[in-house]
Amino acid sequence: MHKMSRDLELEKQIDAYIKGKLTEEQALELWEKLLENPDYIELLDTELGLKSILEERASSDSADDTDVSSAKERSIIYSIQRYWKWMAAAAVVIILVVAVNILRINTSQNLKNVAVKNIQLAENLSSARILRSQSSGLSVADSLLNVGFEAAISGNVGKALAMYNKIITDHGDEPAVVKAFLNRGIIQYNNGKFDHSISSFRKVLANINKKNPILKEKALWYMGNAYINTDRLEQARNAIHSVYAMDGIYRHSAFRLLKKLDYKLGNVDF
Repeated sequence: MHKMSRDLELEKQIDAYIKGKLTEEQALELWEKLLENPDYIELLDTELGLKSILEERASSDSADDTDVSSAKERSIIYSIQRYWKWMAAAAVVIILVVAVNILRINTSQNLKNVAVKNIQLAENLSSARILRSQSSGLSVADSLLNVGFEAAISGNVGKALAMYNKIITDHGDEPAVVKAFLNRGIIQYNNGKFDHSISSFRKVLANINKKNPILKEKALWYMGNAYINTDRLEQARNAIHSVYAMDGIYRHSAFRLLKKLDYKLGNVDF
């Protein structure tokens, strides 16, 4: 047995217990201490000299009575050791069960917590590109797009939504409509209207062309987060996986979210 600090008082109690000198209350207190100091379970058979006690009693004149006493004392030692081993095994099982349950609960509770809370408008809303070579000015749709952008970052999201809806309604054939759908979806997301934002992001994906991978990635990323907020985890996983596969600006964030989604969906064995 490895070296340990001696607890002389505990050793005296163990010795008294084996000799039958403890009351039931004292014996109960001793068992509690033994469970807190498992090294002393082994000590019962070694350092306390129990074997010599049993051997001395076995060689005494009252051999018959001693055999009964010895068997009883051996039974006590065996019971303590067996009880400790059972407690240790049970403790391992309990710890594992609790750990798994805590992880499951935390994963369920934290999945929405790790989703995007609020989309930064100034960084994510799309506006029309203004080039120095543009002598004739912007198209009507692009002008509305920029008016909506200015209104949104100024806090007037109602006006911004009106501009984006006008682009979608009146200028559906122009490139600006894809940006209008994206911007509308972002504002809807921030307003907690996740179902509406999903519909807008889907429109982005349905109308986008291959020349706009950034817009596509944004639409997929925020759509996946919106699915999480509506508890549609399979759809969320599909969208976030598509983001990860694009290997763009959201790749690392998508990877972390994928791990949590896969665990929640049972795709990963804990």
